[in-house]
Amino acid sequence: MKIIGTKVVEWTLAVYHYIILALYFWVGILRGLVLYGVTPACVSLFLTYEAMRNYEEVDEKYIKQQFFKHYRDYDHYKVWSFLLSIGLLLLTALFTFSLSHGVSLVFVVVIIYFLLLLIGAVSFTFYSLTTHKKAGRIAFAEGFVEMIKQIKITVPLLIAVVVLLGVLYYNAVLFLVVFPAGYAAVVTSLLNRSSQS
Repeated sequence: MKIIGTKVVEWTLAVYHYIILALYFWVGILRGLVLYGVTPACVSLFLTYEAMRNYEEVDEKYIKQQFFKHYRDYDHYKVWSFLLSIGLLLLTALFTFSLSHGVSLVFVVVIIYFLLLLIGAVSFTFYSLTTHKKAGRIAFAEGFVEMIKQIKITVPLLIAVVVLLGVLYYNAVLFLVVFPAGYAAVVTSLLNRSSQS
């Protein structure tokens, strides 16, 4: 019985630490005034998630130190974050506008295609930035090419991101808690697996 209690406590602590990581992710996004904080927050999320998985003694202080250390390292990607945020916001606004005004189905499919293409390329870009610091446009170009070359990784990644974004439709608070750690888990596990093979 003691083993089961220990496992429950470990699991509860892990969930708590991922909630803390989600909190710091949203703080990082807001710290960059939403438009400028996407890249440093996402790259910091991936690096902190990996550090949490590899380090035994994780606590709130460790998570905060890791996250904001990485955030400062990638804070100079402001223009890249701005362009990415504007692209995502414009495509999302076009998508919602087209659904609410009954625009042609072909137009909606094209918007969804470009939105998924951007999300996939950005996920690969963020992951590649965790391994090498490069200029934003070079990292995006390499991320886009990798996304196309590794379609077997891209499809599950996009499905998982769509499912995570689907949570937003049903419960915004759950999305705020689950999305950061879920996104980091999906991207790092799929792309770690692809880089090892």
